[in-house]
Amino acid sequence: MPRASTNGNAATNGAATTNGNGNAQSHEAADAKPAIEAAFEKIETIKGSYREAIRGLNDLADTLKQVQREQKGTDKEVQSIRVTLEKLQSVRI
Repeated sequence: MPRASTNGNAATNGAATTNGNGNAQSHEAADAKPAIEAAFEKIETIKGSYREAIRGLNDLADTLKQVQREQKGTDKEVQSIRVTLEKLQSVRI
């Protein structure tokens, strides 16, 4: 039967090790920290992408509002020209 190490660094089924102070350290916890950091970095990247998309949508909305204003102006000009044309057509020489 194999004997467990008594130097304070014995591993129990690969899930945890004991450091010199007798405190258990989980390999999963050591591996989870970088995964958590990577997840937070990914969240920040996604947030940045959303901010950029929102900026793009705001720019598009501003452009569409400008087009709408120009269209209203064009419609008024066309209507004015129609009224003038009708007046000219009704004039008898």
